[in-house]
Amino acid sequence: MNEIAEKKATESTSISLPRVVIPTSVNQNVKFHCKPAYLMYMKFPVCIYTTETDEVISRGILRKKYFEAKVISGFLRLLLSDKRLQLVDIGANIGLWSLPAARISQVISVEPNWNSISRLAKAVELGAVDSNITLIHNAISNVRTTLRMGVFATNQGNAFLISTDKCNGTPTGLPCLTLPPTKTIFLNDLLPLMHSKRALMKVDTEGHEVNVFTNSTAGEFFDSIDVPVVFMEWILCKRHSADIVQRLLDFFFSRKYSAFDKHNSKLTSHYFRWPSDVIFKKIPYVRI
Repeated sequence: MNEIAEKKATESTSISLPRVVIPTSVNQNVKFHCKPAYLMYMKFPVCIYTTETDEVISRGILRKKYFEAKVISGFLRLLLSDKRLQLVDIGANIGLWSLPAARISQVISVEPNWNSISRLAKAVELGAVDSNITLIHNAISNVRTTLRMGVFATNQGNAFLISTDKCNGTPTGLPCLTLPPTKTIFLNDLLPLMHSKRALMKVDTEGHEVNVFTNSTAGEFFDSIDVPVVFMEWILCKRHSADIVQRLLDFFFSRKYSAFDKHNSKLTSHYFRWPSDVIFKKIPYVRI
């Protein structure tokens, strides 16, 4: 068990309901900078940070460049091809996956950073997709507790859970700022909010992915919901101890998943040689 799992582990038996955010309930006095974004055939608003505080995604939107456009478009095509599918977006940030998906299917968006989910909520309201998206202000973990967060000052997508009162560094050792605390819940806790028994999943939790998928906290979800594809940031996952990484891999391999890269090539090398992002696919495999 890592240091986050050890922190107040006894709290994991307590009841912790997802904190659902109603878009119109977000502070209307806050002025967000919202710009039109374009992906596939769709145009929709995205509410961004300043380029000084978010030099990756927000700067890209201002330059009409959509981060991860190709892989997101692949997921959107899957949603279009099967109306039973919905999207579960864990680590939604300001909504680059969730906002276009909500124009096609039902979406659950989970984001622990209030600064980001409030921007996503405003974009949902402006884009009039309230009925298709459920916003959750929590983090997904293997323990129910309350944890602070850190964030890299110039990349708001690099927000992560910490077990200390002050952020001392990003997972890669860069300077960071401390964000307010957030409550953690299990993936299983999302089940009552699902609209379908079939879903695609994207997970980007800055290395915490290893704690999202455990049999006791996520197994019921995967037993109840058919999830043919899971897109996951891998670059920080592989830095965990071998037993923790193996636990994550066993979660998927025991459920008949295989790992692929973004080009739909099956990964057969040691996991430490896998690319920055991986896609777990369940038989029968679909092409992204």
